[in-house]
Amino acid sequence: MSDEALVEAFFQARRKGVAGRDLADPELIAAEHGLRKGLDLQLAVLDRFLASGERLGGWKVGHTSGSRRGMMGSDFRPFGYILDGRIMRSGDALPHDRIASCFIEPELCLVLGAPLWGEDVDPVAARGAVRAVVPAFELNEARLPPGAGHPAILADGLSNWGIVVGTEAPVRSNLTDITVELWRDGELVSTRTPGDSMDDPFLSLSRLCALLHRYGRGLEPGQRVITGSFCNETVQGPGSWRAVFSGIGEVAVRFS
Repeated sequence: MSDEALVEAFFQARRKGVAGRDLADPELIAAEHGLRKGLDLQLAVLDRFLASGERLGGWKVGHTSGSRRGMMGSDFRPFGYILDGRIMRSGDALPHDRIASCFIEPELCLVLGAPLWGEDVDPVAARGAVRAVVPAFELNEARLPPGAGHPAILADGLSNWGIVVGTEAPVRSNLTDITVELWRDGELVSTRTPGDSMDDPFLSLSRLCALLHRYGRGLEPGQRVITGSFCNETVQGPGSWRAVFSGIGEVAVRFS
């Protein structure tokens, strides 16, 4: 497929929630083009959304925690874009079948208060540009067929559908000692304190700046950046989910 056809196919997959047959080939993007090609295509898809009237709401930093940490390279933390129209507020509801094969992840969300650009942004400078920390859920959608290669996963925006955000909390120096409790329909599902198994969120923000810089892009005030999953669960039907972040706050979403 040509690059133009690939962009259109990934654009439609994101819009419709499922990839067409043209994206079923696990070697769709030739291995020799690698991860850079996947990110090239992802940004081209983002630009397609922006041209259609959508707005960019922020970014996700991927593969920062748990067994997926560094899975595409020891120091490689890929990005995915978040559409502004898919940023929900805590307590919102949506039909459970709105997102195909949905899985939910509690994550910290950093809200930019100042522009942050450049390849040499360090974690201290990154923290200085953050206005607030927010408890959040990432809602992911398994659009691609099983066995899709890493470049295709990158082109698809790392499976992001959108995010749910709670109330802003003040920025604190240590975000690696936070414990999250995940509840489903009033029942405790998981308790996690990632510690050293998760990248420091301000380091993730600095890495995001460096990677975006290669594409002539950066972060702007008001944009939201989610920095890594504490745990993940599959949404199998209607129900209410709540995550409590120690010292930060909580976020909730309901699937009807």
